[in-house]
Amino acid sequence: MKPYHFYVAFNPLFNEEQKWKTQAHEFHHHLSEKKKTDPTSHMYWGKIQVSQYSEPLNTKVFSEVLNENDELQMDTHLYITDYQHLWVGKVAEVSETIKDPENTLNFYQNKKVEVWFKLIDFELISNNASETIKHLSDFHVDNEHYPFKIKEMTPFTSSIRFPMIVQDKSRARYFSQSTENDLKVLKPNPLLMTEGEGMKLNSFIQSFVIPEENFKKMPEIVRTQITHAEILLVEAQSTSKKDRIKLEQAILTYLKCLEVLLNETFVAHLKKEEGHRIWVSKDLQSPKFMRSALDKDKSSLIRIKESVGLFQLSQIKMLLDTPGFFPHTSLDYIFRHKKLFWEFCRLELRSTLKNESLIDLKHQLTTQTAQKLHDRELLLVRNILLGIGGKGVLNAIVESWYAEGLESKKIA
Repeated sequence: MKPYHFYVAFNPLFNEEQKWKTQAHEFHHHLSEKKKTDPTSHMYWGKIQVSQYSEPLNTKVFSEVLNENDELQMDTHLYITDYQHLWVGKVAEVSETIKDPENTLNFYQNKKVEVWFKLIDFELISNNASETIKHLSDFHVDNEHYPFKIKEMTPFTSSIRFPMIVQDKSRARYFSQSTENDLKVLKPNPLLMTEGEGMKLNSFIQSFVIPEENFKKMPEIVRTQITHAEILLVEAQSTSKKDRIKLEQAILTYLKCLEVLLNETFVAHLKKEEGHRIWVSKDLQSPKFMRSALDKDKSSLIRIKESVGLFQLSQIKMLLDTPGFFPHTSLDYIFRHKKLFWEFCRLELRSTLKNESLIDLKHQLTTQTAQKLHDRELLLVRNILLGIGGKGVLNAIVESWYAEGLESKKIA
């Protein structure tokens, strides 16, 4: 049932303006200041593309939703959450680009923003994690824009592509009485002055045992997913009856982080050095390296520089096991300028993937055929990757990758 609204989550750990609790708090402040002098002013909230592997966002659909709500004389809300706070903005426009970037946060500079929401009013409606989760349970997906239904939103709802088009069971009309002279963003809000109970996201970063310098160099999608996995672990172990499903989801998320990080380093280097000469299958879900394109139907192959698929751990380990896999060159030569990284991959990562059976475990968790390993064995995977009791695989990848003087660049 209409109206439809928009829903997006953001990670407060990415806040670069440390004087603000989150990006949303900073956004509220700037919009409030603008409205004091010009009631017709606005600010843009952007949705950053977290990975080059993301499916393109159809922004036309969001504009259509906005127009349909306007015809119904109903406001369109943008619900924004970090799973502690819940904000609601009044949407006036949806666009892929903006002409006045001074009306958004500096946070978005040098970031790929795939959609902008022009907001003309903004309000904090919850600053407490438990209350926010109750609000999220009112958001559901049952509309023509998705081939699936979601009964309620939670911090752990899987397969979400933000922003989402949702319905609100509460049918709240936060801005129904607001005018240019009666804006919610200008009214005193006690929630802004008090500290609500959160999910302690800030403490998660310290539990990773990943130094801040290394963490910042990781792709944004990896940082986001590490945080998500830590939340899952807290939830899985927060009651007397342990939640095995969430524990398995957390461990699978860690393994996917390892896979993405190796695609952004190991595979990215292959693309850079041998992009024209290495052939791979066209499969986006699970591309495979081809030894040679000779005697092959090239209609099913592409050069690796054109591939946007995510290579699985099994494919990467296959190359580590056979550095002479490609007949025209060797991996020793390809990684000649990344010797420390190559040594780590060949000598340490290879044995870790084999000895710890991480590849088999990832397959089992993905296909939901995981054997009933003891919880301690699953948690050992977290320790191996994050570095509890040792350096950790993720740390070692980042440090060895940057060892050859690329400190000034982030992993793509």
